[in-house]
Amino acid sequence: MLAGYAHTRRSGSLVGADRDRNTLSVGYDYLLSKRTDLYTIAMSDKINTASRAASFGLGLRHKF
Repeated sequence: MLAGYAHTRRSGSLVGADRDRNTLSVGYDYLLSKRTDLYTIAMSDKINTASRAASFGLGLRHKF
């Protein structure tokens, strides 16, 4: 199981008001063999001046 969280505060920007951003990611890595794994990750992102957004990824990795 993989997880990550980030909070960013930007104040006094040249393009507008102060902004807060919260990002949460969770993922899972499954070993298929000694050199190959399958992984998935989901992310939720929220900026205080915009609505919440979500994204996800799925991949297969092979080590040579």
